[in-house]
Amino acid sequence: MMNDTTVQEKKMLSRKSPEVIAYIQMVEKAKRDAEVVTLREWYDSTPNHLQEIIDYMAVYKQLGPLGKELHKRGIKRVTERFGDNVRTLVEATYQRGLLDASAPLCAIACIINRKLES
Repeated sequence: MMNDTTVQEKKMLSRKSPEVIAYIQMVEKAKRDAEVVTLREWYDSTPNHLQEIIDYMAVYKQLGPLGKELHKRGIKRVTERFGDNVRTLVEATYQRGLLDASAPLCAIACIINRKLES
């Protein structure tokens, strides 16, 4: 028999809840104060990608595996994902310079791992 004090209910967050609004405002301020971008913003706004990123996109066609590889390699995030277990309300963000240096290396790791798996 379970005791009411041992049961912890998950708190579902709405996009309009004060906690989420405050967190989104904090993320927007952090992005303005430093050149902070999501992985998609970085990819879309970089005029000339290195060949490693071009090769990665030819194989994967999307940025999800690259984001997982960045996380696996311990690349520091400015903000973390924040959600309600249903959807992501704020995505992870990174400093642009850090992505410029680490994303091509992680892209190579993704491509090598894919070749090893097949």
